[in-house]
Amino acid sequence: MNITSSEQQLVNPLGQHIIVDIFDASNLTGEQHIEDMMVECANAANATILKTHIHPFETNGGVSGMIILAESHISIHTWPEFNFAAMDIFMCGNAQPQRCLPVIEKHFQPGKMLVNTLTRGGSVNEFGEFHPLLHNQLQATLKTA
Repeated sequence: MNITSSEQQLVNPLGQHIIVDIFDASNLTGEQHIEDMMVECANAANATILKTHIHPFETNGGVSGMIILAESHISIHTWPEFNFAAMDIFMCGNAQPQRCLPVIEKHFQPGKMLVNTLTRGGSVNEFGEFHPLLHNQLQATLKTA
């Protein structure tokens, strides 16, 4: 089924995906510390934790971690030798992933954070209007006239 732009009505995006690069950071080691920060992020965002997994690296003290959420996931990879961490926060539903940012700042006290936000399941034009992807799997989210 093809839907022309005149027939398409705007719907909510499927989710928000926040990519965070954390520079000149501290507290990038320790499984428990990293897990506590990620759990605090999930709680701040009103997300539902299903499973956590944290893996330490003996060579540099870095940590990789993943929290699987009912609303999607939070992941992290730390490089303490470079005072750097990368986080991936993807949430759908009523979760609010942007609420993770103050938690990240509190725990890592970065000199700089680069934050990129993606709207998943569509795009936002220069007027702030959301347009869903016209993909077979997403057509159920569209309403036609």
